[in-house]
Amino acid sequence: MSKRVLIVEDSKSVASTLSLMIKENLGYKTVLASSVKECAKILLEYKGKFDVALLDLGLPDSTNGEIVDFVTKFNIPTIILTGSTLVEDEIKYRNKNIVDYVIKDGLYSFKYALSVIKRVIKNENIKVLIVDDSISFLETTKSLIQRYRLEVFTATNGKEALEILENNLDIKIILTDYYMPIMDGLELVRTIRKKYNKDELSIIVTSGTQEKNTASKFLKYGANDFLYKGFTQEELFVRLSANLEVLELFEELKNRANKDFLTNLYNRRYLFEEGTKKLINARLENEKISVALIDIDKFKQINDTYGHDVGDIAIKEVSKILESHFYNNEIVARLGGEEFCIVFYGEDEDIIKDKLEIIRLEFENNTIEVNNIELSFTVSIGCSFSIAPTLDLMLQDADKELYCAKDAGRNQIRYRG
Repeated sequence: MSKRVLIVEDSKSVASTLSLMIKENLGYKTVLASSVKECAKILLEYKGKFDVALLDLGLPDSTNGEIVDFVTKFNIPTIILTGSTLVEDEIKYRNKNIVDYVIKDGLYSFKYALSVIKRVIKNENIKVLIVDDSISFLETTKSLIQRYRLEVFTATNGKEALEILENNLDIKIILTDYYMPIMDGLELVRTIRKKYNKDELSIIVTSGTQEKNTASKFLKYGANDFLYKGFTQEELFVRLSANLEVLELFEELKNRANKDFLTNLYNRRYLFEEGTKKLINARLENEKISVALIDIDKFKQINDTYGHDVGDIAIKEVSKILESHFYNNEIVARLGGEEFCIVFYGEDEDIIKDKLEIIRLEFENNTIEVNNIELSFTVSIGCSFSIAPTLDLMLQDADKELYCAKDAGRNQIRYRG
């Protein structure tokens, strides 16, 4: 479902400019109101289902910011639109849903509003861990961070933090104090950096110490950022946003290098890089590793009959079905053209055979509509259970079985080993 933004602003030029920028740059839907009365009607109509609200403090029927208190009842993350710079207390004290403010002074401020909207909506699936032995600091900071729709975990020492991290590998940011019992912040940072790189997990140190070299000491051991305690909500938000944006930039760069542009599956380079690591580990740990190759049957006929655009849709359909079945320990990649590969790690042969048969049948029974055409196609699969000296040799074994499946009439699976 498309994300939806509520804009309550009595200046038509400001409202229309923001609405247009949100639609064009973010692709979100916008709904506009120019008064509390209109806003109330809209909120009732949409049952309060908005992802973010932009609220002008100076409306005809809301001269003292009553609109903020009204929208608060619907628990919508709120960005204040104002012409005054004296609004920091509004952010800090008014209510828990205000995430930021935008001073209406030109195009740059509108661009900033867009960045906040995008950040708040992206935050819905991001986890943050706060580590501090002060319960009051934990609760206060947790409350502030939750305003930005981040999922927050708390720990009172480094040891407890590591346990939480072990059970939540997708935590993206850790805010940690320095001096804590059992394991302090410095030891926590050093331990985390043995497993996580800076481009995978960001660590922000929050300390009240007055020691001059504390910040440099933490940065040297792998912290990404440093915040002195007593920080404002605005400063916290800016630091969180900056660190998340850096992590997302690294993720985007990795995806460009590792993902296939058409299907968003892993590409050939990543397959050989990570698949080789799994093969080496399988030998060391005496673990099972298997490789399957999947090829669209009569793909050239699809291209010749319907054109390459339809062929691309068929390839995307393969990726869609594969992603719906394989999402645990497998590497799913597009080798090129209409050929795909799955590397299974630590799975029994019988389970792999069951999974491959399920997807073969799904393709056999699957039909997609493309340009008023009902398109259906099958796949042939070759699979090797034998561990070879290299991943390339395992792929060659699977490829031989794939061609056996083709020669036997297609829409079949053949196994080796």
